[in-house]
Amino acid sequence: MRKIEFSWPEGKRGALTTSWDDGTIHDRRLVEIHNKNGLKGTWNLNSGNLGQTGNSWHDRIQPEEVTTLYAGHEVAVHSVNHPWLQRQPDDVILAEILEDRRALEALVGYPVRGMALPFGSYDQRVLKILAAAGIVHCRPTTRTESFGLPADFMEWATTCHHKADLMDLWDKFINFRCSDGLFYVWGHSYEFANDNNWEHFEEFAKVAGAYDNCWMATNMEIYDYVTAYRSLQFSVDLGMVRNTSAVKVWLLVSGELKSVDSGAVAAL
Repeated sequence: MRKIEFSWPEGKRGALTTSWDDGTIHDRRLVEIHNKNGLKGTWNLNSGNLGQTGNSWHDRIQPEEVTTLYAGHEVAVHSVNHPWLQRQPDDVILAEILEDRRALEALVGYPVRGMALPFGSYDQRVLKILAAAGIVHCRPTTRTESFGLPADFMEWATTCHHKADLMDLWDKFINFRCSDGLFYVWGHSYEFANDNNWEHFEEFAKVAGAYDNCWMATNMEIYDYVTAYRSLQFSVDLGMVRNTSAVKVWLLVSGELKSVDSGAVAAL
């Protein structure tokens, strides 16, 4: 029998994604670092806070910046007002998510269906409401210092916060032997300004960006790809496969790299 294994696009040996919360003005510098090094990120915004000013490191970006600043990345939900969702009635949770989606979609021009949880706080009631509001991937603040794919994208734990020893974890990652390795960093851009340590992430981005055997992707691109792979339909003898998704998928068949175009049936 053929052995079927996951592969990242074009046979890349791993993937890297990042996620950043709150939309402060320091996203401008962090986006620049991503773009310079070829990294991809997901930027979780509170539409109700856009344009607000306060302490210098908490000033939010302007609504009119969103489309151009985050071009090539993903904009995702962080709720309108950043409440503790577990403390809210069902209807308030639903409104916080739907209204954030509505406002952000009007800015970016595409469906916004990813999310980071305010304060990382949730329970199963919250997740049920988020799913009903159209959210398909959701990030708490849980970090594992490991490189596996989530069993459930609605409880998508990260590898680490950006304050972790990124270089040590990266060394472990590039020696990770599984074909589905994922390095996932999260944090807040204002923390770099607050701690005056931008070089911590700049060094990591430079090293990771130079590693050409890693797929750089947004959270949604990871979700779409993994979901497409998990949805592949095989014949009983594993000699044929149908890809019903809108995403081209790669896989290893007894160690040989194969690809299946969107909507195609392929012999293996």
